[in-house]
Amino acid sequence: MTRRSARLARRSAALLALAFAAIPALHAQEAGEGGGEGRAVRAGPVAGENFRTEYVRLPSQSEALLYEPTSPKSPVALVFSHPGRNNFNEPLGRQMARRGYRVLMVNYRGDAEFREADPEAYLPGLSQAITWLRTLPGVGKVVLVGHSGGGHLVSLYGGVAEQGPAICSGPEKIYPCKTRGLTGLARLDGLVLLDATLGAFHQMSAVDPAIAEGARKAALDMFDPANGYDPAAKRAAYSPAFTSRFYAAQAGDNARIVDHALARLHAIEQGKAVYVDDEPLVIRGMGVRASGARLYQPDVAFASHTRQPHLLLRADGAEGTAVIQSVRAPAGKSAGDALRSLDTMAQNTTVRRFLAASAIRTGPDYRITADNIVGVDWKSAYNSTPAMAEGITVPSLVMTMTCHYLLMPGEIIFDHLAARDKTYVAVEGATHGFAPCKPEYGDTTKRTFDYLDRWLSQGRF
Repeated sequence: MTRRSARLARRSAALLALAFAAIPALHAQEAGEGGGEGRAVRAGPVAGENFRTEYVRLPSQSEALLYEPTSPKSPVALVFSHPGRNNFNEPLGRQMARRGYRVLMVNYRGDAEFREADPEAYLPGLSQAITWLRTLPGVGKVVLVGHSGGGHLVSLYGGVAEQGPAICSGPEKIYPCKTRGLTGLARLDGLVLLDATLGAFHQMSAVDPAIAEGARKAALDMFDPANGYDPAAKRAAYSPAFTSRFYAAQAGDNARIVDHALARLHAIEQGKAVYVDDEPLVIRGMGVRASGARLYQPDVAFASHTRQPHLLLRADGAEGTAVIQSVRAPAGKSAGDALRSLDTMAQNTTVRRFLAASAIRTGPDYRITADNIVGVDWKSAYNSTPAMAEGITVPSLVMTMTCHYLLMPGEIIFDHLAARDKTYVAVEGATHGFAPCKPEYGDTTKRTFDYLDRWLSQGRF
């Protein structure tokens, strides 16, 4: 066994152990073939629940956990995945299994010919998961679901499955996807995006234009009280003048970062770099995950509402169509308290990983407003949820949570979807993890998954 295969085996065992430990009374019974597409380890029912679980090993460095109701009520089955995460105990599995749906939770474990952060590396495993799920008796339709960063993954899958690899490898892309293994992916019957991010733009929007070797650039510092930030309350009210300076500088820094990465890629490909395949890249000032220099986090006037009316699931149980307003609180703390932290305010990546996952073009008119994001070339990145949405025609549901900042980005994705049958709905008072941000918003988790159940049951499948 090679060192890499041993590491993968240990990781697989650890993930399986974690999944089993997270679900009470889970006992493996036997191994057998799973429809010719994978091997399944059957398991007993989960104590106190109306479903059982089954571990599935898929051929292309992927694995899955099937949640199967004891009495499935629907021929519609769900596949869920999120990149770089153990998905086995994500809430969608148990929530929708309780409602009578088979749900396959998919993890990707790595492939020597793909880099870990290449978004397209996940697609063959998802295709095998969908194909395997269709072999189960009673499964008639398969809907792919993504939450948060899983949104751009499943949108990429949906676009490539419908339109072929050309949708992610065209000349408009800064860094085209690798097309190996992307032809003939299993087609979807539907797509669900739960509080999805925009893909590469999520990192671009975290670039801090105030970063410098010594003192920060005061005129561009969103955490400077002189520019409208309140460090005690961790909130802000930025002026139009500061906003214009900030976004112009952020767009300029982003362009320089992308151009530098492309120059280093050219050097690598010409054999003029230290390494022949890739090289380390540290991007100073680009926040990690949800941190960074994002004006909309401490100043809730940005990304505060949708442009058009949509369905709102209210806390009192009523439903109505209206322009959706965010109810999130200001959140300027994480970056403001760690501006000199390497772990918080620098991307430690490689040239190819950055170009594949985080590079996108912005123009001189780039800015985030109360109800839109302008000046972004969505098609310049293939890890771009709006760009991939333009190739998706199957019935699609976009659900956003009003106690988070992805309300307006969700509408952008919705507008780009090519599907004729598409729905945008917001859950009042729900956080990114589906729980309520205040007690008065009630059981937002139940409201979220009850609506998903209703949407799946309305006859479109």
